[in-house]
Amino acid sequence: MPRGDVDSGQRAAGGGPPGADLAQARWTRSPVAMILKTRQMTDRARNGVGSSIGDELRAFMPTDASVEEAATTALRIAIRRGVLPPGIRLRQEDLAEQLGVSRIPLRDAFRRLEAEGLVEIEGRRGARVRSLSADDVAEIYELLQMIEAHLMRLAVRNIDDAAIDRVLALSEQMDAVPQDDEAGRLSRKAFYGELYRYSGRPRIRNMALQLRDDVHRYHVLKNLGASLHAHAKLRECIRNRDAEGAAAEMRRHIRMSRDDLVAVLRREERARDAGARRTAARQRR
Repeated sequence: MPRGDVDSGQRAAGGGPPGADLAQARWTRSPVAMILKTRQMTDRARNGVGSSIGDELRAFMPTDASVEEAATTALRIAIRRGVLPPGIRLRQEDLAEQLGVSRIPLRDAFRRLEAEGLVEIEGRRGARVRSLSADDVAEIYELLQMIEAHLMRLAVRNIDDAAIDRVLALSEQMDAVPQDDEAGRLSRKAFYGELYRYSGRPRIRNMALQLRDDVHRYHVLKNLGASLHAHAKLRECIRNRDAEGAAAEMRRHIRMSRDDLVAVLRREERARDAGARRTAARQRR
């Protein structure tokens, strides 16, 4: 459930009154803002892709790729950024018009994205952006705890002196950008992707990065201070070549992220179930 951060234009220009960025960031992460965002996502999922997001989708299409690859890339980015939220119907006729392509490359894009676990094909009706339940997310984080602790241990043992400064710089850059938007996802991927190269386990590394992308759409920033503290602890362990300490810190960091996110998803599931029961009760009257 990715949410927008402080307006990027104002932040880049340094405009706005003192404290405006902080106030906007607090509002973005407030319960009221989360509820409004969830309602917008629910409405969009119910109604399918509307014409209002056509410009966004076309902006994601690379110009140096085949039609099939361009459509796949645009949809992949839109799903991971939350432009196409979990559960939304992807009607072929709507998307063909939005992207300016025929239905044939769209069907190919759907098949590719289904293989990546991002969509579920619904026969001739098109597809739907795959939703993850709280149990699904808990399982993904369980896997991440195991494999990332292993990768972290091996990487810190094996990394050479020349690479440590580069990896630590990537970690500092990661903390300098908003953690709950696309820049945050890419900065985390750059840091962990580079560090885990030194584990000597390319298949496990790729699995970890893919699992991170799977839950990024649902990532809710709960406590930035705690994340920054965890990253600082990891940097200290890497600098000191404390492989066991780094592995333990990674497990703790992932466990905290899991607990926060799963708690939010379970509350939303209970709220949806309660709403469905109220609707059913009204219909029986």
